[in-house]
Amino acid sequence: MRISGGYRPKIPGRPSGIVEEPPIPRRLIIRLHRDGLKYRPVIHDGQSVEFGEVLAETAVPGATLALPSPAAGKAMLEEEQLVLEQIRPDITPLKTYQPERITRGETVAALARGGVWPLFWSSATRGMPELGEDRKPRVIVLNVVMTEPFRARGKVILRRSWSRIIQGLKFLPRLLEDYGTLEIVLTAVRDPVARMMYSDLAGFAWIHFRPIPLRYPAENPRVLVQALRRSIPGLQKDSTIWVIDVQAAEAVGGCLAEGLPLHQRLIAAGGPGCAHPRHLAVRIGTPVSSFAPESPEIATLCGGLFRGDRVDPARAAVQYNDDAYFFLPEGSARQFLAFLRPGFDRTSYLPCFAGRLTGAADRRLTTFLRGERRPCITCGLCEKVCPARIMPQVLHRYLYRQALAEAERAGLELCVDCNLCTFVCPSKIELQKQFGEARQALLMERAEAERTK
Repeated sequence: MRISGGYRPKIPGRPSGIVEEPPIPRRLIIRLHRDGLKYRPVIHDGQSVEFGEVLAETAVPGATLALPSPAAGKAMLEEEQLVLEQIRPDITPLKTYQPERITRGETVAALARGGVWPLFWSSATRGMPELGEDRKPRVIVLNVVMTEPFRARGKVILRRSWSRIIQGLKFLPRLLEDYGTLEIVLTAVRDPVARMMYSDLAGFAWIHFRPIPLRYPAENPRVLVQALRRSIPGLQKDSTIWVIDVQAAEAVGGCLAEGLPLHQRLIAAGGPGCAHPRHLAVRIGTPVSSFAPESPEIATLCGGLFRGDRVDPARAAVQYNDDAYFFLPEGSARQFLAFLRPGFDRTSYLPCFAGRLTGAADRRLTTFLRGERRPCITCGLCEKVCPARIMPQVLHRYLYRQALAEAERAGLELCVDCNLCTFVCPSKIELQKQFGEARQALLMERAEAERTK
C-alpha cells in the first residue's frame, strides 16, 4: 500500500525492545471518562471489588459499555474518578469462549463488558463502531505499524503476546460480513517478525498482508482506510472498514479465549527527557509518577510526540487506551547565536542543519518553538507532508480572514489531525490548532441550523 506525504524525524530516547513488568502499585486510579463518554459508577464508596468486576458503565446505542476492574481491592469514589486501594494481585478469569461456537452477539457483548470494544475504529462512524449496528465490516485492518515517536512498537507486542494475538484473530470472522477479510498492515515483509506471521497464518485464506512505508502517520485509521481502498480492487466506496491495532487484537484474545477483561496496557516510556527509555507492562490505573522522571524540567505527554496531550505526572494514571508517554525537556534558555551553529545535533524537514549529513538524532528537541512566529511564506512543506492530500497553507489563508465556507470547500474536514503541518512549518504557525477550532465552529453552525429548522 502507498500513503501520501508523511515524515518520520529522528528523535532520541527510543524505548528498548525489552518489556519490564513492575509490581502493581498500592493505588490504581480509574478515570470515569473514556473516548468522550462519561461513565456512571455502579459500585458504592468503600465497596470491595473483584478482578474484572464492572466498576462503571455508560449507555450507547444498542448496548452498554463497561469499565472492568483491573485488580481486586477496595474501591473509593472520588470526583470524576475511582481509586482502588488494598490491591490484591489474584486474577480470576471470567467466562471463556471458543471461536467456532461463539455468536456475533456474544462476541460484541463480551467485548463491551470487557472494556475492549472502544479499541475498534469504524470508517462508518469515524470512531468506535455502534454496538447495535447491523452493518458488518467488509474488512478489518490489523495495524502492526507504529511510527509516531514513541508509541508502543508493534514488534515488541507481537514477540511478547503472539499466541494471545493469534487467539484474538480467530474470533474476528464473527464480526465480519460473509467473505470478509482481515488485512494485516506491516512494514518490511522480510523482517523476522513478519516471516513468523506469514508462517503461522499461512492456513487462513481470509487473512492478507499489506506492506506500508514506515512513515508517520501510517497508523492513522483514516490514512489506512484511504490507502486500503486504493489497494483492493472491487472494494466499494461505501464498504465499512474497521481498524484495530495489535494491542487491541491481544485484548480480544485475552477477553474471549482466556476470560481476561482489559486490565493491562503495554506502554512505551521514552523521549529525549527519559533517562531509561523502555516498554512497560502495567496495570490500568498505574500512576504515571511511578515511572516518570522526577524533574520539574521535563514535560510529560500522554501519547506520542505529535498527538500527545500534556499531563501532570503527579495526577495522571495509565488508562484503558494509553500506549505511550513521551518525556520532553522544558526549554530553559535560548542558545546564544544559534543561527551561526551548524546543527550537527538537530534535524529538520529542510536540509538546513548539518544533522542532515550525519543522520544524527535531534538532541536539542525541547518545548521551545525554535524561532519566532512569522507569516506564512508559502514554502509548501505542509502540503508535501500532508497525508490527506490537502493544502494546509491555503486553508490557513482562508481561516486567517475568517472565510470558513471557502476553507470547508477546500477540504478542511479531510484533515486527519496528524499535526505534521505544524511540526514542519518554518513559520511556527499552529496550523493543526487552527484547523481544529475551525471544524468545531462548523459543527456549531450546523447544530444551530438544525435547531432553527
